[in-house]
Amino acid sequence: MKTILDELKQEVKNWWLSLILGILYIVVALSLMFSPFSGYAILSILFSISMLFSGLLEIAFAVSNRKTVSSWGWYLAGGIIDMILGFYLMAYPALSMEVIPFIIAFWLMFRGFSSIGYSMDLKRYGTKDWGWYIAFGIIAVICSLIILWQPAVGAIYAVYMISFAFLIIGFFRIMLSFELKNLHKRGKEHIETGKE
Repeated sequence: MKTILDELKQEVKNWWLSLILGILYIVVALSLMFSPFSGYAILSILFSISMLFSGLLEIAFAVSNRKTVSSWGWYLAGGIIDMILGFYLMAYPALSMEVIPFIIAFWLMFRGFSSIGYSMDLKRYGTKDWGWYIAFGIIAVICSLIILWQPAVGAIYAVYMISFAFLIIGFFRIMLSFELKNLHKRGKEHIETGKE
């Protein structure tokens, strides 16, 4: 019978990139929560910078784990989308504040669905808490639908919704990093026992 350790031919590399992304999202979320009035004015700058770094880190993670993680293509696609979005928002800093909630909502929806996909991988790899990752993905999709449904409710509401969404994604990324670290450790132990 094939176990998860048999499927891990190599250890997961660069698990800490997900931790950095999670911390980045939480910092952006908290800065928006504690200064909502100025937050909406600088939202495109913070969002574009965080998306650019998120994209670069996720692309690096996907490429370094293309032989190890079966869903590395989703990580790569997410990284490319984040990077393109970051470049676009940096190129057009005066982007209308009416458009930003739509961009963020679609980004958040993609992230929610990809989180659900990641949780299925974690379930297959034997992670016990994979249900929490599905919950984070579902909450992210619900937040994106709320933003799409009421994009013009007001600047403060949008800032709090967006910061809450960033907080969810941040916690998801941090939890994912520790699961990837566990897979890294298990894969490394499997390789070392295989050599003996």
